[in-house]
Amino acid sequence: MASASICLALLGLLSRYTRGLPPELVTWLRFAIPGLILVGLARREDWRAVWSFADRPGWVRAVAVIVSQGCFVLAAMRGDLLHAVLLYNTGPLFIPLIARAWLGERLQPATLCGLAVGFAGVLVVLQPGRHGLDANALVSLFGGFAMAASQVLFYRSAQHQPPFRTQFKLYLQAAMVGLPLVLLASWRMPAQPFAVEPPLVLVLALLGMAACSLGSQSLRDLAYRGMDNASTLAPLMYVAVPVSAALDWLLFGHAARAATLIGAALIVAGAIAALRGSRRAAPVAANSNPGGPA
Repeated sequence: MASASICLALLGLLSRYTRGLPPELVTWLRFAIPGLILVGLARREDWRAVWSFADRPGWVRAVAVIVSQGCFVLAAMRGDLLHAVLLYNTGPLFIPLIARAWLGERLQPATLCGLAVGFAGVLVVLQPGRHGLDANALVSLFGGFAMAASQVLFYRSAQHQPPFRTQFKLYLQAAMVGLPLVLLASWRMPAQPFAVEPPLVLVLALLGMAACSLGSQSLRDLAYRGMDNASTLAPLMYVAVPVSAALDWLLFGHAARAATLIGAALIVAGAIAALRGSRRAAPVAANSNPGGPA
């Protein structure tokens, strides 16, 4: 999961080199390109799984993924890389709550205390009383919540499907439900899309995003497969935060503010407490109703 989190930081970094294109188009290509790469390896059963409308949670997950990644790409393109990754990674704070509502996973007092500390860290970073919540922050927070929903659904589906089919279905379903983004991007396409970055940089950035996306999903699948408690892995998603801070400073000269560092420390401390609480919880995912909303 830590390696998958590093892929997320790199994906956010590469998003900054696609600023000549509409974020809607970049979001759609982030799924369409990996999907095309996997087409040559797909078998008949894989295609059948993609087009199955009986798997409603899979389509819901595709929508949640498109929303979360659209918010993340937009925040990474418009703001600081560290803030985009940090606010997007409020998602793991929502995961235990969503896992409780959908999968029936129990929340121990230590988990609740850890979540309280983590959300306090988010408030320290945002400082809403001092600066208010700008639109970019709200987009990032909503993306974090959508990411949490998609990860809980991914945890559930990863238990019952082969790894390749899980990825292939996600990319193609996300590309299909994201087609309206292409129409919106065509309307918002700038007259000179290569004014910010040259074509070669855009192509390399998009291919790099595809590689990071495939790597991240593969690593997440390996992490979730066989896990009895979805919230156990949530703290490891925060590895992307220090990596993003280092990249932001080394490549763009954006040194993290003291409030950001304090808030990030609180988030990590809260995540560790939540992890310890989750380990004490008895796994109940295996006993969840297979016909339920998850």
